[in-house]
Amino acid sequence: FGSSHFGSSPNFHSASPAILLLAAMDFFSCTSACRPCDIATDTVKFDSAAIGAAAPASPASERRQEEHQQPQQGEEVRAAEARCRELEAQQQFMDQEREEQCRPKEQEEELRREQEEQEAEDRRRQRDQGECEERLRVQEKVRAAEEAAEEAAQGAFAHGEARRAGQDRKRKAAVAAFLKMHGFTGGVSGAKRNLMNSTYPLHRAAKTANAQMVEYLLMEGADPMQANSAGRNAAQV
Repeated sequence: FGSSHFGSSPNFHSASPAILLLAAMDFFSCTSACRPCDIATDTVKFDSAAIGAAAPASPASERRQEEHQQPQQGEEVRAAEARCRELEAQQQFMDQEREEQCRPKEQEEELRREQEEQEAEDRRRQRDQGECEERLRVQEKVRAAEEAAEEAAQGAFAHGEARRAGQDRKRKAAVAAFLKMHGFTGGVSGAKRNLMNSTYPLHRAAKTANAQMVEYLLMEGADPMQANSAGRNAAQV
């Protein structure tokens, strides 16, 4: 592996000195692993003329290389942009699909809320209607009780009036019979005179111990303080 080997390589003159140096070092390091080292035969020789002849690339070559790389870079940019657009379209599609999947759930949730609100409104309306009907029933009961009480009062009053009217008729009849029987012609306050004595119906009822007639005469207007010819009232006879 002398200078003739490196010089005969097709890419030798186009390779940079650093690459040649690395290749030589790699080859040198490999010999110890492949076969025993022989100082006489394995010594690496460099062709300094060939290495010196490998000059850096010219500006024109660099421009050609850049011009060759520019279309490739443009294609890479366009491919990257296309990939970005594709990813963006995929993301939009996924977002739209996710939105479409969520929309039925949102609609179902909205429908459920509307149903709950409607049910709550129906329950409130039924409760209000029940309370209103209960108030009407209570008012009707109160009105019926008041009417019954008024009718009872009117009935009692009418009954009392009828009873009092009957009692009045009975009393007047009894007083009239008493006055006629004892010869009193001047009513409950008229005196009955004979010779020098005078008496009154109330005195006669008290003297005969007729308590019922005393009450009747007083109710008919007899004067309890009326004095007879002896100067005594009914309580004193």
